[in-house]
Amino acid sequence: MTTLQYIHFSIELWGAFFCLISAVIISINKDFDRKGSYKLIALMLNSALLMVSDAMAWFFRGNLSETGYYIVRIANFAAFFFGFLTMPLVAEYVTHIISKRSGINGLYWKYIEWVLFLIGTAVLIANSFKEFLYTFDERNTYYRLPFGILPGVIAFTGIVITLGVVVGYIRYLRPFEKIATVIYLVLPVVAVVVQSFKYGVSFTYLSLVISSLMLFFSFVVNHTQYHAEKERKLAEERIRLFNRQIQPHFMFNSLSVIKHLCRKSPDEAADAIDEFAGYLRSSTDLMNADDCVPIERELDLVKHYTYMQQKRFGDSIKYEFNIEDTQFKIPPFSVQTMVENAIEHGLRKSGAANGIITVTTYQKSNAHYVEISDNGSGFDTHILDDETQTEHIGINNTKARLGLMCHGALSINSNADGTTVTIRIEE
Repeated sequence: MTTLQYIHFSIELWGAFFCLISAVIISINKDFDRKGSYKLIALMLNSALLMVSDAMAWFFRGNLSETGYYIVRIANFAAFFFGFLTMPLVAEYVTHIISKRSGINGLYWKYIEWVLFLIGTAVLIANSFKEFLYTFDERNTYYRLPFGILPGVIAFTGIVITLGVVVGYIRYLRPFEKIATVIYLVLPVVAVVVQSFKYGVSFTYLSLVISSLMLFFSFVVNHTQYHAEKERKLAEERIRLFNRQIQPHFMFNSLSVIKHLCRKSPDEAADAIDEFAGYLRSSTDLMNADDCVPIERELDLVKHYTYMQQKRFGDSIKYEFNIEDTQFKIPPFSVQTMVENAIEHGLRKSGAANGIITVTTYQKSNAHYVEISDNGSGFDTHILDDETQTEHIGINNTKARLGLMCHGALSINSNADGTTVTIRIEE
């Protein structure tokens, strides 16, 4: 091989290696943005394949063996193919970022990039039957034909379309993303122009990989900022949760119940003391948890809590537990807060003498569910949109912690017949 071939081969293999490492890092940290991570992983893997294909084309260029004959042709075709595929994959990722932050779902420009990819692929296939883009001489060396500039024109068109969209929605991009996106748009354009006049160096492919890596670096920056913000919000939520849990009402009511039972039934009083101690112990353990906890620990707290509440309200409130799924984790106090809310704002407000609260867990498809339902008076769920209201603040806090700690979701269905809170945890 010539010195130029060695340089290209080495640079592109290193580029492929860095792209693979980037894909692995993104996979490990995909909790930050699962859908966006998969799109970026696809882009990194495509860039790695692009680099490997072009590296093999350079390595076997001029090789007159039968193996070299086939590898050069397959590798050149693959390099063009993965080069065209870079355009829609970048469009998919950038579209996802813009849509996620703007709430706009009608960004159909990525489909134009897919059409350009299909056009480019069709042109490559056509060249396999009737050479007009590139061919190979008797020394098994690639060289461009008069229409060889056409792939560059297709790539240039795709980049210009992306540029127009990004300029229109650039306010939704963060500072480093703007830099990375501008590099993606500018560097390949410069490479296409340079390669149109300077044939023999893979400026275009190298620029595409560099641009893809810049998007990876922007992902890393966003991931770091996301976790810093997450830690800050969790710290605030932990303080709010702590202040809420140590409110004395439940403590005083429980002690009053125990005092009454001591006079009426010492055995029941002993059981109540055990349950109350269990509640305090479970609350303290969960308060110190920095992450989601197994659902069994949360349900253990809930059962201690409901025992004390049933001793307080008697048969006017009953509890049912239908536990089918325990193979998942949940933020501390998520279920307990919803049960407490059902008692205070559902059953007690309705004044029903036959109140029932049901806690159900089950698995469906790739998600775990917890349902907390009551037959109380219900409430207008639109009140939750009012950030100044305090009556149902526990619901909003739980919803926020679900999103922050385990990418969970909380939904509410409430009417005059009662309320059902559904917690959904993705696997």
